[in-house]
Amino acid sequence: MIHILTGLPHNKNNDKNVCINFSKSVGHKIILGSSTMKMYCRELNIKAKIEILKTDNLPTPKYLIDGIDIASEGVLTLNEIYALLLNNKSANSEAEQIVHLIKTENEIRFTVGTANNKEFEFYKQNNLLPRVEIIEKIVTLLKDKTVKVNYI
Repeated sequence: MIHILTGLPHNKNNDKNVCINFSKSVGHKIILGSSTMKMYCRELNIKAKIEILKTDNLPTPKYLIDGIDIASEGVLTLNEIYALLLNNKSANSEAEQIVHLIKTENEIRFTVGTANNKEFEFYKQNNLLPRVEIIEKIVTLLKDKTVKVNYI
């Protein structure tokens, strides 16, 4: 099973519960989003190590967090996951690792934050679909999997 946490809850009062529940989930744990990672670490009092990678000339942060298998930038990585699932190429190693997991696991659970994202214009300028839209597109490609999406 794969659990993917991406985006902040619409209601900030839910941050702690979302993080606690995610930390207790069983299976591969993936956090996609810098703000999501910061919330997770803040709410659970965890320190993350950060590496900056170059992906298609865009800086992509990679995070090392105890108990989390993969932690990376959110919308960019989600768009790259979608491209890889369509058999396109990607230089995003985190997206490649996640797609490998998706192809090998039968159950995927997305927890998707619906808070407003201040980076919306950046995504638009770089032809990236916003979080909710790209998750919906990814889910349509996973028809042979058990997929659950929880919008928060």
